[in-house]
Amino acid sequence: MTCSHDLRVRPALSSDREFFFEVRRAALRAYVEQTSGWDDAEQRITADKEFADLPFAVVEESGRPVGYACVIHQSEYDFVEEIALLPEVQGRGIGTHLLQGILRAAQRRGVPVRLSVFVNNPARALYTRLGFEVVRIEDPRMSMQWTPGNV
Repeated sequence: MTCSHDLRVRPALSSDREFFFEVRRAALRAYVEQTSGWDDAEQRITADKEFADLPFAVVEESGRPVGYACVIHQSEYDFVEEIALLPEVQGRGIGTHLLQGILRAAQRRGVPVRLSVFVNNPARALYTRLGFEVVRIEDPRMSMQWTPGNV
């Protein structure tokens, strides 16, 4: 399937907090359960703190929230803190579209893009396809980096 061209990314609002947690639970729970176990109460506390502290954005398709992204811009690199999409929209190119936009912005700035992903997350294949290379593996996570010029 292909990605709809009607995507919009907007800053997260305080009213998006519950949506943020529901997407995180739906998209990431299986990977967390396989590595360290999922405790809903603990995960909610962590999610609430991160939502308050980090620059999350909501991804909308045709006006409907379908996921979120968080990219932290440092002077020497951009860090993809997290991208999560509802399971029913995964595999349609939305994540690819988001990452390509992040990489284009980093290319313009001349900085690499870094991220960390669970070793058991199939998104690793997407990152590799887009030019990310493994920098380090510290089970249960893997650090990857994309370098400008690898678009």
